[in-house]
Amino acid sequence: MTTYDETEEFERAKREISDFLSKLEQMAHRDVAAGEFFGFLRDGVHRLMESVAEVVWLVGETGQVEPIVHAGIEATGVQASPEGVTAHNAMVAGLFGSGTGLLVPPGGSIAGPDGAAVATNSTPLLVIAAPIDSTAGRAGLIEILHQPNHEDVQRGYLRFSEQVAGLAAIYLDRQRNAQQVAAQRQQLVEVDAQQSALSQVERFSRVVHESLDPIATAFVLANEARRIIGCDRVSVLVKRGRTLRLEAVSGQESVERRASAVQAIEALTRVVARAGDPLWHPDPQAEVLPQIEEELENYIDESHATALAIIPLAKPKPTAVVKPGGVDAVAVAKAEAAPAETPEPIGALVAEWFSSTAFDGGKRARVELVAEHGKMALSNALVHTGLPLYPLLNFLGKSRVLTTTRNLPKTVAAVLGTLAALAALVLVPAELRLEGKGTLEPVHRREVFAQIDGVVEKIEPGVEGGGDVKAGQLLATLRNRDLEVAIADVLGKKASSEEQLVSTRRSLLEDDKISADEKLRMAGRRAQLEREVESLAAQLALYAEKKKELEVRSPIDGVIVTWQVRDLLLLRPVEKGQVLMSVADKTGPWELEINMPDDRLGHVNRAAAEAKAAGKELIVDYILATDPGTRHSGSVKEIHEQAEVRGDEGNTVLVRVTIDPSRHEKEELGAGASVTARVACGKRSLGYVWFHDVLSFIQTQVLFRLW
Repeated sequence: MTTYDETEEFERAKREISDFLSKLEQMAHRDVAAGEFFGFLRDGVHRLMESVAEVVWLVGETGQVEPIVHAGIEATGVQASPEGVTAHNAMVAGLFGSGTGLLVPPGGSIAGPDGAAVATNSTPLLVIAAPIDSTAGRAGLIEILHQPNHEDVQRGYLRFSEQVAGLAAIYLDRQRNAQQVAAQRQQLVEVDAQQSALSQVERFSRVVHESLDPIATAFVLANEARRIIGCDRVSVLVKRGRTLRLEAVSGQESVERRASAVQAIEALTRVVARAGDPLWHPDPQAEVLPQIEEELENYIDESHATALAIIPLAKPKPTAVVKPGGVDAVAVAKAEAAPAETPEPIGALVAEWFSSTAFDGGKRARVELVAEHGKMALSNALVHTGLPLYPLLNFLGKSRVLTTTRNLPKTVAAVLGTLAALAALVLVPAELRLEGKGTLEPVHRREVFAQIDGVVEKIEPGVEGGGDVKAGQLLATLRNRDLEVAIADVLGKKASSEEQLVSTRRSLLEDDKISADEKLRMAGRRAQLEREVESLAAQLALYAEKKKELEVRSPIDGVIVTWQVRDLLLLRPVEKGQVLMSVADKTGPWELEINMPDDRLGHVNRAAAEAKAAGKELIVDYILATDPGTRHSGSVKEIHEQAEVRGDEGNTVLVRVTIDPSRHEKEELGAGASVTARVACGKRSLGYVWFHDVLSFIQTQVLFRLW
């Protein structure tokens, strides 16, 4: 029975060892972390060998032998004293230098290459050492501390340890190969990145010099520089006159000149340009001037940038000329000589980051590279466009067909004709007449309002659009149920009080039947009732006056100009102050109400002031929609001070014009008839008269945005 149990135990141990080595081999050929692999190795060795302690030593990047995993080392007593640690380290060094695996019994020594002892096992345990030899040389060591046993068993421990070390060597070789492949791939990626960077720089250098227009150059510089630098936004300012103006922002087609952020970046860049040195923010080693710091804080509050670089772009120095006989010494001296005064920058480059706070990874170098190319391109463009008669030469250069010998006479004739037309537009005077839409209205017209809330109960016969009415004539009658209820309530209270007053008076006449005190009380009651009756009578009088307000009467003699009065008002609830209808006196004077657009009011006011100073009237020509073939005239009577939005005409100012109704047929005088009027605003050049709307648009929408 004992023999059978030992055989079964032996077979089970073999299976466990085989399974462990198989799993370890599988892990050696997979991409697993070193900690996971050697941790599995250590745990398996401890479980199968039932060892006291296990340590796996590997050669680190610095060439030093370091433990990567270990377990149970505290139980060996090695760390009990410094001498023990020193002796153990010396033993590990000796084991690492051994050519093969070793079994070092307690108190045993390790011999060096010359046969002399180099280290001694100072522990009471058996040390089993299996070196890990990879293709690149000695890579590590597996150290196992175990209780001493039979020599055959100890040799079995060593063979098992060497098998495990061989699998560890396979794992390390595979990891080293993977690292080499990764390093090669990284090198390829870096080479590709360098090639891509060179391609980007080459493309940038080419496209930034393609145009000789400063604005186009600034636009290309802003968008292409952002790719080279790798920042979030690039802005380019160009010198216009004696100041720097923002002309291009990466990712934007235009610049809104009135934006606070645009004004802030221009103010900051101008201060930096006057200082003459680039600004890198944040830069703890640089001291910022107070005037720059104030503008810098203002701009950062506007843009929320975490880092920015402002590089003034100065005009580049001339390059020394190489002559056939050698370098031109004079040109070299001029190029290297210091300028008499600090030149003003011709532009500025602003690079911004919104998530970075440091200029690492070559950011400064990339910004300076882009700035160097940018100032060359921008300088060439400004020099080119600054040539005399550049606009004309540029136009002629693009239109060579106009200057050929065959077409030159026609071109000259066309130019002369154009100049003559322009001269006529500037020199020939014409009357400036500004047009406005309006209506024809009688001067005496009144709106009929509801004086009290109610329901239109009745419309009087003959009250309809176009009907004649007299002042005070009853037009409609309202009904207010609340008023009726209030009157009925007051009448009831008054009747009740009067009955009580009659009863009290009758009782006072019976002197012999009541006591003196009762008589005195009843006299007071009589006085109270008399006051109540008087108060209720006064309320009835007020309600009677209010009831008269239910009658809607005409305020003047005239004609009802509201159409479909009956359909509009009958049985409809109305509120106090609501317009019910309009009555106009068509036999009296008439006027025009012209809605003049507010952008033309300046001309009208100036013309009115000039006419008043000359003692004349400001003349207005108009036509009626009912008779567009006949032109009439009137004079401006009043110009309102306040502009209002009126329908589709937009913001307009009301201009009242006096007319002579006798010059119109009776059928033409319809209240509210549409009118087109033109106000004479004095003499102006013919070109201004024809194109004043276009000029106004250019001044407000173009020139104002550029100021």
